[in-house]
Amino acid sequence: MSDRTAAAKAVDSETANRREIIRTIKGPIVERLVSIIPALGAYDDVYGTVMQSPDLLYGCMQVFRKQRELFQDLLVDKDGLPVLDDATVLKCDRNVNQIVGMVVRSGCKAYSEKRWGGAGTNKAVPVVNPATRSLLDKLAELVRGKWGDAEQPKPVASHADKFYAAINDFLDADWQVPLIPHFAELPIKLIVELGRGVTALHNPEAITALADIGRHSLDQARKILSDSMMREMLDTQPLAAKGVAFLGKERYDFLYGAVYEKMGEKFWEMCVDCDRLEAMEQQNAKDLEQMSAFLHVISAETINQILRFLQFAFIPVFLEVANAKLGEEKFAEIFGPAGNKKLIKIFCEKAHAYKLDPADPVEDMRKRLPDVFGAYLRAPADFEKGL
Repeated sequence: MSDRTAAAKAVDSETANRREIIRTIKGPIVERLVSIIPALGAYDDVYGTVMQSPDLLYGCMQVFRKQRELFQDLLVDKDGLPVLDDATVLKCDRNVNQIVGMVVRSGCKAYSEKRWGGAGTNKAVPVVNPATRSLLDKLAELVRGKWGDAEQPKPVASHADKFYAAINDFLDADWQVPLIPHFAELPIKLIVELGRGVTALHNPEAITALADIGRHSLDQARKILSDSMMREMLDTQPLAAKGVAFLGKERYDFLYGAVYEKMGEKFWEMCVDCDRLEAMEQQNAKDLEQMSAFLHVISAETINQILRFLQFAFIPVFLEVANAKLGEEKFAEIFGPAGNKKLIKIFCEKAHAYKLDPADPVEDMRKRLPDVFGAYLRAPADFEKGL
């Protein structure tokens, strides 16, 4: 078999599998969804209606996730054996994750075409009697027959087409579906510039914040960062552009040199909060290095209070024990940007008040701190009142 023949067969197989996936979704899967959610049956075209509505589409995808057993007979491998996870290849040569990506992209396309209309949408198609076709019709036919495709005028891409082309490659997860209308509010040029960084925006508030940053901050960040670092920032956390612009070249270089090597891509999350960056401007590199594992989480207030009450060697111990004892969620709730200033100060004051073993004060601090955070967890209200 020649390489060309093999490639053609692979393309044919890919096309056949894709058609089978679409047939299964439009047929058996839609039927199951209607049986589970009878209200969907009120629509003449259930599939088309669901695909055009991010809310409906996301709801249906969640039904599939939560009641997967009702669809299990459709989720089998080439041998007909049930596939119970999202990564194993099904008989259609795709796994569930890949099919979810297909559905997300199709939903985005359907939504954008409904919202803005595709290329050529809303153009009336005249009904012309063949016997009385106009000269223009005949001329159009002659042009189609005599001129090559490359020489014919190409249809002008609609806003829907441009939006879908900009974001298509970055849609692959069901959590993105409710965000499609929010992504649609962003300038297409910005989506193109962000690239994979679009997927760093996990909620409407982040998308709104990005739109609020403005072109000026992105342009300023581009002047400060190298091309590779600008790309990394956009791919990882585009909201960091505001912080980079706030820092300016000299202070950015200082912070980059102080903590980037230890933080990696979390460095960009740190740059989202300008209040935190302002607090860091007053500190020396060694102190910041001691906090580097948590700088993308903690607030300006936390930085200030820690450096007010704790000696250099105790800083990482305090943060590590607090995170381990409280858990990541509670730690961020207290010590993060929207944290509890009163509790931050209380915890730091109590750590400062310890009379530590001079033989090994760091280890003694590590042993004592769990009691402080444990006391808070047992009675938060009393602890905060100082009882």
